[in-house]
Amino acid sequence: MSLKRSPVVLGVVVLLLTASLAGCMGAQEASPTQETTTSPPTTTSDAQPSESTIEQHALGNETTIESITGTVTITTDAGNETQTMRANVWQEPPNNVRYEYVSGPTEGTTLVANESTFWMYNETTNTARQMQYDTGVVQNLTRAFQNLSSQFTADYQGEATVSGQPTYVVSIQSPNETLGGVHANQTVWLDQDNWFPVRTQVTTTVGNQTSTSTITYSDITYNASIPADRFTFEPPANATVENVTLPETTTFSSVDAAESAVNFSIREPTSLPGDLRLTNVTTTRSGDTTSVSLRYANESTTLRFSQSTATRSATQGENVSVAGHEGTYLEVSDQGILRWQSDGFTFSVSGPFSQSTLVEIAESISN
Repeated sequence: MSLKRSPVVLGVVVLLLTASLAGCMGAQEASPTQETTTSPPTTTSDAQPSESTIEQHALGNETTIESITGTVTITTDAGNETQTMRANVWQEPPNNVRYEYVSGPTEGTTLVANESTFWMYNETTNTARQMQYDTGVVQNLTRAFQNLSSQFTADYQGEATVSGQPTYVVSIQSPNETLGGVHANQTVWLDQDNWFPVRTQVTTTVGNQTSTSTITYSDITYNASIPADRFTFEPPANATVENVTLPETTTFSSVDAAESAVNFSIREPTSLPGDLRLTNVTTTRSGDTTSVSLRYANESTTLRFSQSTATRSATQGENVSVAGHEGTYLEVSDQGILRWQSDGFTFSVSGPFSQSTLVEIAESISN
């Protein structure tokens, strides 16, 4: 039977979108799905794959199913507040998904995605947002995650029953460097029959703030025939429709090459610790905002410098001075992040360095 990339990446994207729709967190009673867990086996029988095989499936996001229908419960815990949303779901890996939210702050919202279009419709306000993208963008997102997965580590935790499905439980840890200093861990519960992630849990820490988001499937039916029109959407004739564009990102090998893609001079740090060298330059355009990111690295360390036309002030961190300009310094795990504004730009420099070293780098930025 052929393997398909599971919609776990798309599911997390949907999770983040719906969480942002909800606005401020509202405390609600969560109804967690029953789960029982056993310890990891000490031996491997012919009927059970090895722990390393299970871990590789968790990293590879591969499933054998053609489709899934059921209910999804999305719970987000942040501090002392819990937010719960439920949706009826139809999915055909890897591209097609439809969420119809039936409870929680997003009740009445419909999300529909296929290989070329993403729709988000709010029944209460009769408004729709449409995002069109090149064919295969979901595969590209999945591929990007899979490229990163070579740097991730997986650890088999045992077996559990979730929504009546026997699953393998695997924790996945990400290197801080790949997520720009944000510390995130993930746990997946893979159906033992087909490797589908019946539950996905992501815990993210930024500074001293931690949030945990969990997607759990229930009332599951695998491989049902789903009509094609489930994955298309036509808003009501009187709905307000907004078209949203994806950021345009391009990677260059040098600053000179990247400057041809922006309408300002790109600043560069002239003081770098150790033997760090420029590896690439990335430009990103989103609406009226243009950002440039310079990545410096050696065999063991990475430093990132960014320059953006957005001028939103940082809301977290210790107040610091950078060449007479107000800035903020924040530590996330072993990463330091320094931000400041100057000459109509927002700058940042981040890496596994002390505050004084990052300030020194920042104050060496060329004009």
